[in-house]
Amino acid sequence: MSASLSPRVLIPPPTDQANASDCTNDCDCACALDTLPVAPETSTLWQRSPAIQPIPLPQTSWQAVYNPRGPLPLAVLNPPAWNLLNDYVTPHPLQAETPAQQTALEQLAQAGFLQPLHAAPLVQPPSLLTAWLHLTDACNLRCDYCYLPHHPRTMPRETAFQAIQTMFMLAERHRYPAVKLKYAGGEPLLRFPLLQEIHQRAEETARQTGIRLEAVLLTNGTLLSAEHIHFLHEHHIRLMISLDGIGQWHDAQRHYAGGKASFAQVEDAIERARNAGVAPHISITLSEKNLPGLPQTVLWLLERNLTFSLNFYRENDCASSIRALDPTSFQTRAILEETFSVLEANPPRHSLLGALTDRASFTASHLHPCGAGRDYLVIRPDGQIAKCQMEMHLPVTSLHAVDPLLELRQAPQGLHNPSVAEKPDCRTCQWRAYCAGGCPLLAHRLTGRFESRSPYCEIYQFIFPRLLRLEALRLLRTETTPA
Repeated sequence: MSASLSPRVLIPPPTDQANASDCTNDCDCACALDTLPVAPETSTLWQRSPAIQPIPLPQTSWQAVYNPRGPLPLAVLNPPAWNLLNDYVTPHPLQAETPAQQTALEQLAQAGFLQPLHAAPLVQPPSLLTAWLHLTDACNLRCDYCYLPHHPRTMPRETAFQAIQTMFMLAERHRYPAVKLKYAGGEPLLRFPLLQEIHQRAEETARQTGIRLEAVLLTNGTLLSAEHIHFLHEHHIRLMISLDGIGQWHDAQRHYAGGKASFAQVEDAIERARNAGVAPHISITLSEKNLPGLPQTVLWLLERNLTFSLNFYRENDCASSIRALDPTSFQTRAILEETFSVLEANPPRHSLLGALTDRASFTASHLHPCGAGRDYLVIRPDGQIAKCQMEMHLPVTSLHAVDPLLELRQAPQGLHNPSVAEKPDCRTCQWRAYCAGGCPLLAHRLTGRFESRSPYCEIYQFIFPRLLRLEALRLLRTETTPA
């Protein structure tokens, strides 16, 4: 078989984290995802997944296909690979005539486009235990959508050390191979000496236990110094900076307490971090205030090859006068359409499958929209623990409990995070394996039911097919562009 006739299967790359169950964004969500069960490779007969759907691509013989059932959503196939996949409309063994065909078959099976005819799926064990370490309520900004009351609370050193000890104890007890720490606030750089101490304690504990450590700093960027950047680089701490737009679009909702604009300081922080070899992940919170600036913002980020994620504003009791996106608005859809045009005209080097869909993620199929109430602990300055940072006023356990994770999972009060199978409006939706119904806390606030679908459902369904097409074109461009 000549190289030109060899089957080629293009699938999205693994996530930046070592485990595919974590959402790819260093964001402010409870982002550990539980992947759906995968097929065992020991099955005798395999067949093409009956659910897959073609995605039209312009001016190419390659075929993109979407798999609503996962574990991966997308594959782009050249004609030999497409024919090979269609050969399995009739089930038969996962065996091919040539090594190239065998490789393609194994790729299709691992991604879920080929499925075993008779085999119970394997349940993936949890891979990441995440903590939001709320170092302080204090902040030098007063963002319009902030959900914090800005009480003068800070985490004592002893509490921070106990939090580290507890996280690794829980990881050992519940067999998590990795711990992720999100240094957050408020503005955590206001407690930078404490952050340095506790991270070094976490590194030491990780070495002693053999548990992998991941960490990210969530900051508004205005206080970021050369000293901070150097420490992050030396200790492999990822950096997330909130940037809601360029110029006026950012300043419209992210400003100092007296109303002074903050964009110039944030832009400077981003450039200094990039120049020092610490490429920040950019978190964009969208409301009706800054949505019109989204195409310009995305272009600015693409020109700098920065990863980013979109988060839709969630109503809360502390937010000032600010309006959420209108899912039915013509303007909302027109601006999102313009944003995708910018992305297609300026293709990113990295995948955006986990970046453009708010609380949904196409990095891997999953049952829950986030890890809240399962694999995620929000540790307050006083050592009390909540299920979600938007529910810090409602702690359900503490660092002093024998098993805080078990108590958190069993606590009846506060957030309930049902699986997508428990959401009646989502059961027949083709996107349910990747959306999982959206944020349950927002759904409850607006409908009184945690199992309601996201109020942003219509926007999600507008974005999803465009996102898959964008990723398919990116994969194809990577394949056909000479190195």
